[in-house]
Amino acid sequence: MIRNDFENLEKFEAASSEFFVPLRIGIPAAGGLRASFTGVTIDGVVISRIAATPCRIHRDVRTIGSTDRELLKVALHRRGRAGVEQDGRQVCLQPGDLVAYDTTRPYDLRHWDDFETFVIGIPRSRLGLNAELIGRRSALPLSADSGIGQVVSACITGLGSGIAEVSPAAGMHLADALISLIISAFTDASPARTETESDPGDRILAYSLANLADPALSVSSVARRHGMSVRYLQKLLHRRDISLAAWIRHERLHRIHRDLSNPSLASRTTAEIAARWGILDPTHLSRALKAEFGRTAQQIRRAAGS
Repeated sequence: MIRNDFENLEKFEAASSEFFVPLRIGIPAAGGLRASFTGVTIDGVVISRIAATPCRIHRDVRTIGSTDRELLKVALHRRGRAGVEQDGRQVCLQPGDLVAYDTTRPYDLRHWDDFETFVIGIPRSRLGLNAELIGRRSALPLSADSGIGQVVSACITGLGSGIAEVSPAAGMHLADALISLIISAFTDASPARTETESDPGDRILAYSLANLADPALSVSSVARRHGMSVRYLQKLLHRRDISLAAWIRHERLHRIHRDLSNPSLASRTTAEIAARWGILDPTHLSRALKAEFGRTAQQIRRAAGS
């Protein structure tokens, strides 16, 4: 975890770029800089709190490099007048707004007042197909005053103030929970969503990813949740060459593999880890892992330990 205060623009820009991705930061010609930066990375997810005097933070085509991390950022704006621009969309942010922007494309953040913001950076690989869906909602703010937005806001604020006391194993679970909440907030529960902004197939996969831990998750339960027949659901996903049952199985196995490879979870049994991802009968789990990754559960743990 890092905690730093800055009055030097170059040092603030360098620290922000190292923690996230390369950025450019500018300040008003007549103003100086005072900035406070707190950040931590948990299981690949970047969580930070930034408070500073007016500045402009931008990422342009000259800043974006092929070796940069591919992050989808979600910011909870807490204080001050601010604006964000990406993909030709410009919006002014109100305190309490949640907004997403994608580091693989240019974006521009402007803070005209002293401000405070929480920024979450999620690797696009952790979001799967939802990365494209949320990315298409860049610079479209979501209110955190009610509903799922309020839950996400409370979670981000709580993490920002108490993350130093969280153990690595607990932090991993928190990162998973935060990703699931963000997926729900920017897909299924967004009041600004329209049918032209979100394909039904996107919402089906977003819902399934956010509910992988539910043992009752199935093609039938997902179809009921979205008010459609199983046949129509399968037809929607067939256009993407996806079988939902196989996709759910694949996503669960990948998370089980990750947990089995985590030394901090060595005290947990394979059955406990499987149950965490909705598989209550692990009888055939090692065979499934072997087919997917070429290793049984025992072999995965042995390799992680060595």
